[in-house]
Amino acid sequence: MERLSPFLVGGPAFSGTTLVALLLNQPGMVCLDEPDFQKPSQAHRGIPVLKRLFPGSTLPPPPTGARTFEEAFELVEACARAVQPTALGFKTCGSDFVSFARLFRQAGLPVIVVVRDIRDALVRPLPPWSSEDSLNASYRQVWANRGLGTTVIRYEDLVGAPDATMSEIANALGIAAAPRTSWDPADVPSTMLKLDRHDLLRSGAISSSRVGIWRRPGRRVSPAVAETAQMMGYDP
Repeated sequence: MERLSPFLVGGPAFSGTTLVALLLNQPGMVCLDEPDFQKPSQAHRGIPVLKRLFPGSTLPPPPTGARTFEEAFELVEACARAVQPTALGFKTCGSDFVSFARLFRQAGLPVIVVVRDIRDALVRPLPPWSSEDSLNASYRQVWANRGLGTTVIRYEDLVGAPDATMSEIANALGIAAAPRTSWDPADVPSTMLKLDRHDLLRSGAISSSRVGIWRRPGRRVSPAVAETAQMMGYDP
């Protein structure tokens, strides 16, 4: 069986990765949300969080400058050793996820890939740092590299059949019991509530209300986005 810790969760942006990360925070497991250990701007999401959760552990010092993905991966492994027997994972997105996924799989570590119908992801306004073109490119990149995953799950399956989907994730991680599919809203880390897109996390339950919303009257889908959805196996 593959080693459980560290493990990686990711996919294109707005594909349900934050929900999966939340569900993987349970007794014996911690899944950080976008710590991106290679980026100083994200340092507050990584080792400082672990220090609060594991005050008695000897964790490495937070990075003070930019690191390569290889250096960041070594830092993740050091953190994972420091918090044993708790299993440590983290979630990230897009090209960063693909770069980390290569390193995790080379080390024989589990990688969970999450994908979603991009047409639904584009219904709500995008943040300033994203655009339809960049998001479309990210979805295609992750899909082209889905073979790096220990398993690939669809957001639509996660919200439509959560118990079965979380059992699939548990099997990929090598754990006996499937992680929870509900939670106390008070337990949602503030770092996960980044945009209004994440407001459903405040409900304490999985919802399928954002599946198929692109079909509502008046929604426009560009040819490039329609092609990406078809490429990923979604019906027209």
